[in-house]
Amino acid sequence: MTSRKPSIVLILGLVATSFVWSVLNYTEHKNAKAEFNFEAERIHQLIIKRVSSYEGLLTGVKSFFMASKEVSLQEWQIYFDKLQFENLYPGLQGIGYVQHLSSEKDIDELKALLQTYGMVDYRIKPEGLRDEYFPVVFLTPLDHRNEKAIGFDIYSESIRKKSIESARRREKTSLTRKITLVQEGDKNIQSGLLMNVPFFTNERIDKQNLPRELDGIINAVIRMDDFITELLEPEILENMHMKIYDQHESEENILFDSHKNGQHKAFPVRFNHSTTLDIYDQNWIVTLEGQPAANYLPLFYGGKSKTINLIVLLVGFVLSVLGFYLTRAFVTTTRLRKEKAADAIAIKGDMDIIRRQEESLLKFTDNSEHVVVCIIDIQDSTLITSKLSEPATAQLYSTFDQVMSEIIVSHGGTIVKSMGDAILYYFKTSYPASKNDYIPAIDCCLDMIASNEALNSRLSKKSFPKINYRISAVYGSVMFASKNDVHDIFGSTVNQSSKINRFAKTNGLVISEEIHDLIKREKTYKTEKTKDAIRIEYGHGVYHVARI
Repeated sequence: MTSRKPSIVLILGLVATSFVWSVLNYTEHKNAKAEFNFEAERIHQLIIKRVSSYEGLLTGVKSFFMASKEVSLQEWQIYFDKLQFENLYPGLQGIGYVQHLSSEKDIDELKALLQTYGMVDYRIKPEGLRDEYFPVVFLTPLDHRNEKAIGFDIYSESIRKKSIESARRREKTSLTRKITLVQEGDKNIQSGLLMNVPFFTNERIDKQNLPRELDGIINAVIRMDDFITELLEPEILENMHMKIYDQHESEENILFDSHKNGQHKAFPVRFNHSTTLDIYDQNWIVTLEGQPAANYLPLFYGGKSKTINLIVLLVGFVLSVLGFYLTRAFVTTTRLRKEKAADAIAIKGDMDIIRRQEESLLKFTDNSEHVVVCIIDIQDSTLITSKLSEPATAQLYSTFDQVMSEIIVSHGGTIVKSMGDAILYYFKTSYPASKNDYIPAIDCCLDMIASNEALNSRLSKKSFPKINYRISAVYGSVMFASKNDVHDIFGSTVNQSSKINRFAKTNGLVISEEIHDLIKREKTYKTEKTKDAIRIEYGHGVYHVARI
């Protein structure tokens, strides 16, 4: 019976491997999601903190104006040269001073003042009469972009105007919605914002007794692409698709899109996150999708985790297969060792029979006949009964003996003796024998083989293991003897039948050459010569027999 232990080891190994692999995948996904959410929250805090720092910077500039009766262009430049805000506050396009003008007289006075600073070409844009003006007077750094904004009346455009009105009405910092900056050219156009910090006439050191009116604006010019790329590490945008919307999620309201130009590295979109930030009364909707960019736990998520999980799966599979083959080898070795021991016991039993027969022949040699000697022997009986109790073994042998004895007697055979796992019996023949003498013996043996299934069905009902057997038949002379009411047969024919029995197939029959020569032309049987080594070893031919 084939052992199931190797298959059980293989199945348990694969189940254990699958379980470990599933746990690692679950842990990786859980940690990756937590890290992604952590990074998303970190991005939100960085945005809020950076924008707040801009307000702090502008408040410092406002204090500079409040403490001065007048801030000249030279003083403005010296202040910002010392401040070096471009290094301390990256992402800002510039910082400007916007003055409130309410009449032509105010405009003329401003131009006259700026001419003393060397700004002889200063003019307010766009031209035209308006009730109020908020032109950009100073702007730093004064690069090629910011030069375009000098003199621009930010009150002339509706979105900027709403922000100024909010700052004037609420007397605190305001932020515009999405705008296109005057500084933009034809290439690399970005969404822009203005942060406006108001200051009033009575806040100046020399005008504290005047009515409280809006005197000017200190504003920060923000280009959103520059703002975000300076704020976040490159790894963030290489692993996440980030969008920032102004008020509503729509294409026209996009403030920032990390994939705007279509040039980005491909990455798996494993998670997504969306939140709304209140930035100075403006709602920014920040969406993120992708994978965590950090690598704080390299063994539990990301590319390294996938490699480790694959290695675990591969190693587990290899170990499972290796365990299968090692267990099978161990089981096979154990079975062969037991079979060898069983064969040794069987050989010893045969030798004991031969010895007893020889001892008896010395006493009983006066009666001999020609018969067909048959032996049926249970295969691997020692191994089978080693797992049974003695009463169970006796019951198994009793069932086997009962079934086979009925078949032998029904065919006219004579039972010499039952040895538990084997039965010795014979059929009388004439001398010289004809094929009709052999047919009852052959049919009996083949019927015994055919009864194997029915026998095992009876054993199964009693919870006994399945058994198989081998049968051998040899024609020849035997000696009959009786002693103390014990009847037996002896001689080389018995010995020959015993020796060739092990060469029968499982649930098969082998016969001697003498029998084969007489039945080989019978159409009801088919015969097959055994291996030559057997014939040479025992000095006679041995044949397998089965019904056609």
